[in-house]
Amino acid sequence: MANVDTQAELDFSIFPSKLIADALRDSGYKDTDHAIAELIDNSIDADARLVELIVVDKPADPDVRYSRAQTHEIAVADDGSGMDRTTLRRSLRYGDGTRQSRTRIGRFGVGLPNASMSQCRRVDIWTWQNGCDNAMHCHLDLNEIYSGTTEITDPSDEPVPERWRAVASSTNELTGTLVVWSQLDRVKWQGGKKTLEHTGRLCGRLYRHFIKDESDRRTISLGLARQTPDGSYLLNNDDVQVCKPNDPLYLMAPSSNAEPFHDQPMFRPFNDRKWTVAFVDDRGRPTSGNIRVICSMAREDAINQQRSEVRWPRSFPNPGASPWGKDANRNLGVSIVRAKREIELSAAWVNNHEPEERWWSVEVTFDPTLDEVFGVVNNKQHAHNFVNGAGFDWHDLADDGETHADLVERLRETGDYRAHLVEVWDWIDEQIRAMRRERKAIVKGTRGRSRHPDTGEDVEDAATGVIKNQTGRRGTTDQPVDISVEQKEDQIKRSLEDHRIETNDAATIAKETVVKGRRVIFQSVPGTDTRSFFHVRSVGDVIEVFLNANHAVHRHLFEALDDDPSEQSGMLERLNRASFSLQMLLIAWARYEDKLPLDEKQRAEDVRMDWGREARDFLQTFE
Repeated sequence: MANVDTQAELDFSIFPSKLIADALRDSGYKDTDHAIAELIDNSIDADARLVELIVVDKPADPDVRYSRAQTHEIAVADDGSGMDRTTLRRSLRYGDGTRQSRTRIGRFGVGLPNASMSQCRRVDIWTWQNGCDNAMHCHLDLNEIYSGTTEITDPSDEPVPERWRAVASSTNELTGTLVVWSQLDRVKWQGGKKTLEHTGRLCGRLYRHFIKDESDRRTISLGLARQTPDGSYLLNNDDVQVCKPNDPLYLMAPSSNAEPFHDQPMFRPFNDRKWTVAFVDDRGRPTSGNIRVICSMAREDAINQQRSEVRWPRSFPNPGASPWGKDANRNLGVSIVRAKREIELSAAWVNNHEPEERWWSVEVTFDPTLDEVFGVVNNKQHAHNFVNGAGFDWHDLADDGETHADLVERLRETGDYRAHLVEVWDWIDEQIRAMRRERKAIVKGTRGRSRHPDTGEDVEDAATGVIKNQTGRRGTTDQPVDISVEQKEDQIKRSLEDHRIETNDAATIAKETVVKGRRVIFQSVPGTDTRSFFHVRSVGDVIEVFLNANHAVHRHLFEALDDDPSEQSGMLERLNRASFSLQMLLIAWARYEDKLPLDEKQRAEDVRMDWGREARDFLQTFE
């Protein structure tokens, strides 16, 4: 080891300033746009109605070959409440958050200095509560930290510079804050246009609920300014854009989505559910919070060209190649939202080998009181506890002979966060599977009913003939109905729509039913309850039978028999699978009877016998 001449050449600090500063610069922001989002979080928490992101470009040098415009400074200005002197000074300290409330976005106290130093070597803040002429100024400089500065300097009284007043309209408000990044050395994109493009898309997604909220709307504007030779800044109004919602659920309209779905939802609601979680926090205090999961999937006209009202140019013969399909691919995954602000868009639930995955979406929203349960990290870019549950199988965690309920109770008693999420994970997995099946059925055009092999007669027409020829005990639908043809069609159409059949299809089926005098409608529909494999409903003199396409019976029996008949390969396998499934279905009924109390067994046997007699009458059409 080389000799050290003087002890002064050694740094005996427990935490050397330069090493710590460099380590903090590398502390986990995915990109420049995510770091900028931290500043916008602070603006929203300060109750700003207008948040302005302004990127200043230094023009290319005409005398230098291949010279391009370079990003000179990045600023976020707002018309929020501003800060007092102490708060301003504290805002630049690591880990000294002033907003510890669980009702706001910020809480961890690392956002502003961490995000800033991850992208630049100097950050300046001006804040005012009585006009920008009376602003206070404070800064953090990496070179000063390297030189041994250990304390945030006392803020000085300093008006907002004129160059920033010229490009940030929020500086005209009575209160507000301006944060400026300079000496940029880690910005991902060269030139402000790309920075604004990527950040605008991300902000449209992260803050979509704020942008869309009628009662608490926030406006986020994006402006590209240029530095003039005299050092002033010039902003062209044509270069200012307002963020539109970028909704992964594709239920918001208008939105940033591609035409023709920029002014109408591209997806439709599939299912949603809420949970209330009660637990004891790490301080021993009773705590609770709400979780809501919303699922949506693509409308038929977005993924089925034959059903679409949109004319698809030859340049994208399939939906995935369309502009809206490419947009959906960029928003692939499960969106996790905390305090109305998205934490992350996780692809953990996505099968990356299937391009069709873009056509379903899930949004999980939760209260900030559940931060520890969800495992939210301090830069608000990841909820690791929740994401770890993608594809979770409770059997892997259960002891031998332990039921699902027993497992949840054991996890709860041992303080394991998974106790509060197991049911949510299971439900999400179930919905994703159901949406995948429904998308496949839409594209394939599942018939949902069969024809007689000899006569070619629809099962609905054949069943109608049986009903009309029956004598003896009458049913509810045998009662006379005194309504017009139009009223009857409308009733049937609305009933079909209630079962999530597309409006155009519902109208066609209703008209066909009335014109042909049918007494039966038989349809496969996307059920949301996996317990019942079919549902019966009467509308006037019509019996509606809805097969639950999400039930195992449908998948293993009806889908096996209803596959494309032109696909001869595997026919015997499909028939065997259907036969096996039918036998299992009958055994399931037998097991149901077996579990009944003695006083209910006779009633179940009577129902079985009555159903058998009806089955005999209907199946005699084959004889």
